[in-house]
Amino acid sequence: MKEMYEQWQAGMEKTWNSWQQMMKDMPWMQKPEMQFPGKWSTWISALRSTYEVNLSWWQTFMDQGEEVFFKMLKESPMHSSQLEEQIREFWHLIRKSQAGFQDTVRDQFQKMENLLREHEK
Repeated sequence: MKEMYEQWQAGMEKTWNSWQQMMKDMPWMQKPEMQFPGKWSTWISALRSTYEVNLSWWQTFMDQGEEVFFKMLKESPMHSSQLEEQIREFWHLIRKSQAGFQDTVRDQFQKMENLLREHEK
């Protein structure tokens, strides 16, 4: 029984050693030649800029969509003040939810940039 356990342990050790060697040889596990924070800062800045453009587009879409939707609703045979009020409340909740999400994403970008700045020092 002891011999079987020792064989199993030797086999596991051999497997572990070859796995460790394989991980050391992988390019993504090696240290990069240049500092990462510089690359990340550029990437995050581009990502944040793209996000701001999309955010601006989304705000325009929401403003115009709201205006067009409610103009059409008033001309609709289904229009009633109660329905309009309910839809306006729903629209307000969508805007509030979207604003919360946007703030969260902005905060995360800021935290990432701050972390990179600290790491560069």
